Amino acid sequence: MESGPIVIVGVCTPERRRYVSRAAAALSLRVAHAAGGRGRTASLPTNPHIGGADAQRGMLIDAATDIELEHFLVSPREFVDVVCVVDAVHMLGDLRDDVPLMEHAPAGDDRGDHGSRARQAASFIEAASLVAFVNWEEVETARLAVLMALASHLNPTARIRLSRHPADDVRSIAAAAPTETPWQMRAGWVQALNSEHEPFMTDRRVQTFRYEQLRAFHPGRLREVLDDDIDSGRMGRVLRSVGFCRLATRPNILGRWEQVGSAMWIDPLAEDDGLHTVGQEIVFTGLDMHPRRLHDALDRAALTDAELAGGPAMWRRFADPLPPWPVDTSRTDH
Repeated sequence: MESGPIVIVGVCTPERRRYVSRAAAALSLRVAHAAGGRGRTASLPTNPHIGGADAQRGMLIDAATDIELEHFLVSPREFVDVVCVVDAVHMLGDLRDDVPLMEHAPAGDDRGDHGSRARQAASFIEAASLVAFVNWEEVETARLAVLMALASHLNPTARIRLSRHPADDVRSIAAAAPTETPWQMRAGWVQALNSEHEPFMTDRRVQTFRYEQLRAFHPGRLREVLDDDIDSGRMGRVLRSVGFCRLATRPNILGRWEQVGSAMWIDPLAEDDGLHTVGQEIVFTGLDMHPRRLHDALDRAALTDAELAGGPAMWRRFADPLPPWPVDTSRTDH
C-alpha cells in the first residue's frame, strides 16, 4: 500500500485497537499511536512521535480516545482519511453517555466536562471519511438501519460500511478516489448550515432540521426549553445539535451552541463585527423528533416584541441561569 496515513478513531478503545491490529497484520502496515493530552498541537506530518510524511505512507495511526482532532488534523493534511470505528451495539449509548473523557481532569481541561465522551463520539463520526460499524451482526436489522442512517445524517460525506474485516475497509480507502472534503467540512451540521445536507442513507426515524431565528434568546426561557423540552425527550430524542446563537443578556457576542445527549455547551466565539450570524442558526439531528414543536418551543424562548423594543439596557436585567463565560463580555458597549 502506497497511500498516505490513515487515522483510526473511535471512543471504544478495545474495539478500535482490535480493528487497527487486524488491519495492520493483514496488510503488513506499520502502526503509530497518537496520544491525547493537553497541548495537542502537532500536525500529522510534523508530529515527532509519528515521523515525517514519507515515513507515514502506508501507515495506520491509532488515535487515542481523547485526541483533540482540531489540533491533530490541521493543514496541510486537511484531506487526510479518517476511519471512525463504531460499535453498533453501543452507538446510541455512546452518543448519550454523560461521563467525561477524563474522570479527574485538571481545571480548564474540557475532557473533564459532563458528556465530553459523547461529544467525542459525535465528533469522531463527523470527521470521518469512512464510518466502519463493528459488532453489527449482534444488532437486529431495523435498528441497524437506523444507526447507519444516523451516521449518515451526522456526516453525509462519509462512506458507511458494515465491517467484515478491517483490511477490506482500508483497501477500499486505497482504491477510492482521494478524499475531496476537508475533515472540518464533513459534519452534517456544517453541511446543513450550507444547505448541502444530503445523507446517502436515510430512515424515517432519523431527522435533521435547521432552526433559524433572527431574535436573541431570553436565557431564562431558553433554559426551560433545554430542560423541559429537549433533555426531557418531549420533542423526541435529540442526539446532536450544533450551531450559532445569541443570548440577549450577552449582546454583541456570538455564541457557539453544541449539544450531545444530555450535555450542553454554549461558548463565546467573537465580538460582533457585522459579519457573523445575526441570530440563531442551529442544526438538530435525532430520532423520532418533532421538528415543528421544537421550532415553536425555541421561538418562545426568543425575545418578544416588547422585549426587543426594550433594547440591551433591559436585556441585561434578565435572569440568566446559563453558565457564565470565562470573560464577562455581557456588558461590553459598542
